[in-house]
Amino acid sequence: MKYQLALQPVAGAWHSEQVTLTIQGEYIIDVEYRPMIGDGAYARRLTQGGIESAMRAAAQTCPYCSVAHTLALSLAIEALSDVTPPLRAQAIRAVLAELERASSHINTLAALATALGLRDAARLSRLETRIRSILLNLCGRYEAAVIRPGGLAAEPDEAALASAEQAVNDLLPAMIAMAEQTIPRRTLFARMVDIGVLNTAAAKQFGLAGPLARASGIPTDLRTDAPYAGYTVLAPALVVEEGGDVYARAVVLLLEAIEALRLAARWLHNLPIGVTQEPIQLQAGEATATVEAPRGPLRYTVRSDGQRLTEVQIGIAPQLDRLLARSLLQQAAVDDALLIAISTDPCTACWQTATSIIGRE
Repeated sequence: MKYQLALQPVAGAWHSEQVTLTIQGEYIIDVEYRPMIGDGAYARRLTQGGIESAMRAAAQTCPYCSVAHTLALSLAIEALSDVTPPLRAQAIRAVLAELERASSHINTLAALATALGLRDAARLSRLETRIRSILLNLCGRYEAAVIRPGGLAAEPDEAALASAEQAVNDLLPAMIAMAEQTIPRRTLFARMVDIGVLNTAAAKQFGLAGPLARASGIPTDLRTDAPYAGYTVLAPALVVEEGGDVYARAVVLLLEAIEALRLAARWLHNLPIGVTQEPIQLQAGEATATVEAPRGPLRYTVRSDGQRLTEVQIGIAPQLDRLLARSLLQQAAVDDALLIAISTDPCTACWQTATSIIGRE
């Protein structure tokens, strides 16, 4: 008997994808999942106008990775133009990136809680809404496109920055209390431990990165391994779990969300003084920049003739694909399929913008 499992925007994706499961009794005996990697249409959109047009397009790629996309594109253009943004701009960029990371992680945890039938789902959704509100208030009318080559399109006013710092500091105790109450909960242990296991060796074989890798014992994070922008000054504490199961992935997402808020609070309390924009002149050539997006490395490679962008390539971290879906879901209990799929935090929006998969080129 065959069933279809739809991966909807609840897990952070614009577009739904379907996993076809062949069931025998209570277990999955075969898995078919073929997400469509981008055909280059999105990348071509970035070259059809000027830099402003490209930044607007990048900001619309994904509801939970917009800051990461605009940051990676800006860093690539800055590398091409040999421009370093002012430190104040770098700090505010890091704040926006960490708020986006926390929001994305909490959104996925809310989806997991919903699949488990937990009352925590509503609580998590409210927390995610509050974090998203802080992010949007800082971005103002520019939303994620406030990040531009050379710095920022506009600096948040002092009142907005002070309000954001207070709001983040107010949220942190609630987040920490949730972690302290949730992580040791025996009912969650029984429902998530040893389910959808991906050990360290397998994770390395798949070339995984980001939270999915860190939940399988791989201590890698571009913010600490190859610091960029403000992370050369303030870097996060690395969160790594060894279990490689649904529980480990949930713990990594929760603790990383807390660490993201802590990092944002530290930056907001110690923002450098100065301007937030450095003039930029596009130069001919090629440059690449990679950032640690909510789901792992996100790489932009840009080429220019000195007047405009002539080509853009986008690489994303490996995530749920046909091979990984088969490895995680085959022989799993039917009741665990949704939990396993959500715990990998799939994003079909990023799949469809990508022109390559980092580590699998």
